[in-house]
Amino acid sequence: MKTKLFAGLLAGASMLAMPALAQEDMQDGPGGEAGAMHLRDIGFMVMGGDTSEPDENGAVTVENQMFVEFYLNADPQYDVPIVLVHGGGGQSSDWYGTPDGRDGVRDYLIAAGFDVYAADRPGHGRSPASPNYGSGQLGQANSGIISWLATSENWPGGEPTPDNENVINWLKLSATTPYGGDVLSAEKISELLDEIGPAILMPHSAGGRSAFLAAQMNPENVVGIVAIEAAGSNPFQDEVMRTNLTWEPALAEDVAVSEDACPMQAEGEASSLPGLSDIPMIMIASGIFHTSEQLDCFASVWEQAGVSVEKVLLADDFPGVGHFFTAETNNGETVQVLIDAAAQLAGGN
Repeated sequence: MKTKLFAGLLAGASMLAMPALAQEDMQDGPGGEAGAMHLRDIGFMVMGGDTSEPDENGAVTVENQMFVEFYLNADPQYDVPIVLVHGGGGQSSDWYGTPDGRDGVRDYLIAAGFDVYAADRPGHGRSPASPNYGSGQLGQANSGIISWLATSENWPGGEPTPDNENVINWLKLSATTPYGGDVLSAEKISELLDEIGPAILMPHSAGGRSAFLAAQMNPENVVGIVAIEAAGSNPFQDEVMRTNLTWEPALAEDVAVSEDACPMQAEGEASSLPGLSDIPMIMIASGIFHTSEQLDCFASVWEQAGVSVEKVLLADDFPGVGHFFTAETNNGETVQVLIDAAAQLAGGN
């Protein structure tokens, strides 16, 4: 059985009955760099949730649900919202602010006029893990891993060493429970798209696979994808993508591979991805974690499969930014790249 929980800002009030909150200034308090957020509604949804067979007492358990928080603009400038899909070991709060307390991507997107939905992939954040996701905890993230990922010239507090206070602050929100998997996450994102209608998917890092797969599951409700150093960016090389995307003709186990430095299908034998061919994609790379050469490779692989890709290399305008550029000291400038990309895909009202 599938269930869905839907809540607005005021207990007991439906979303449609909510008054506009245009007079509500949410700029007070920490941060505020993005400007005031004027909202017509704020709340959450829980997508899916499979119930077990009743036990001898009639009680059931629930699993495979996905928590989504939403922020609906009082004066939206675009007809389509953005769905934020966080990276590995993180949760939707990765988008809410920086480890030193400044405004994050969510706030800038709202200030720019977008409606925003932020999902916790199953097993992360407020989407509970299930015993069926694996036994025990995942290997717990440590500051060494975060330090490596945070490599940049703009990390708050200086060089992102393992003992950097803001590396540790980022680590504090890292997940330690089993993940439900990319396919399950994609199914829940697709259910969200069924609920809210056409949207732009904006995945970061390990959130990429589930966003790409969700787009194939529900192409009519995906206006475009802004992929931020996303896992699965080479769908030919990535095992999850090779296995779960629909290639035509189907990829053979011994499919020929190009001999150059970019793993891709050999020319003349390429399979296509018709489920994604009508969805424009903007791929964003920092230049450190994903290099210029990798970005060129990724775009070539998608284009070979019939998917339109535009490339953005942050290092061209923002040298030294890294994988977590949205949390760095100049995030107010770099986030504009995401706003511009989303605006290009959405068009104005």
